[in-house]
Amino acid sequence: MDKRCNIGIFDSGVGGVSVLKKIIKLLPNEDIMYFGDTKNIPYGGKTKEEIQNLSKRIVEFLILNNCKAIVIACNTATIATLEMFKKQCNIPIIGIIDAGVEMVSSNEYEEVSVLGTPFTIESGEHLNKIKKKNKKIKVNTIACKELCPMIEGGWESFENRYEVLGEYMSHIPKTSDVLLLACTHYPFILNDIEKRFEGKIIDPSEECARELFRVLKKEDMLSTNKEKGKVEFYITGDKDSFKKTVEKFLGSEIKDVYKVNI
Repeated sequence: MDKRCNIGIFDSGVGGVSVLKKIIKLLPNEDIMYFGDTKNIPYGGKTKEEIQNLSKRIVEFLILNNCKAIVIACNTATIATLEMFKKQCNIPIIGIIDAGVEMVSSNEYEEVSVLGTPFTIESGEHLNKIKKKNKKIKVNTIACKELCPMIEGGWESFENRYEVLGEYMSHIPKTSDVLLLACTHYPFILNDIEKRFEGKIIDPSEECARELFRVLKKEDMLSTNKEKGKVEFYITGDKDSFKKTVEKFLGSEIKDVYKVNI
């Protein structure tokens, strides 16, 4: 019998915790391993090959540690690696791009703006997939080079944070009725984004969690544990800053943070 029991989640840093939060709520009895590659953040400015090489090490680590499914909780890494891992791995691999695309395309929005990292935006993935599902919708894309590393480094510690955010938000046409957050770091500053956008804001994390649930149920892989599952955190960079940021976002203390070299 396969003893795989963990759900693996990985991101370039703390961003994927926005997805983790939804997964814990939907699947409270599952054991979860979260991996943040904090030493190599941000992924958004790297090449596809660099992102694939970094992600391979993480996925290998998660599989070696008995993960039964893996969620790529990062838009950039999803674009660069999802199809590759689906071919290479014999466990379910779930990305986050389609979750956001589905949430935008399934509603009658006329114009959407997409905020993401340079790699995510330049790939054209969201634009192409949204247009494929809904040819009539107008799509605006805004590449945000500085937001991810600023959020990772502690958003409140940057005196120019509102100026930087305001500059990116100024590129969103007032005709946009919906804003898609195409980086899992952005929900960390949702309150500040909401002050600068009057329309609907979409965080695909919840739909990503539902997709994970559907896949595990279909494959008969849902946990049968009656007790609350445990969550362990693995990172490649500084433990203290990671712990502080995650605890603030989750609103609770986290115990198990392990630094690993891969």
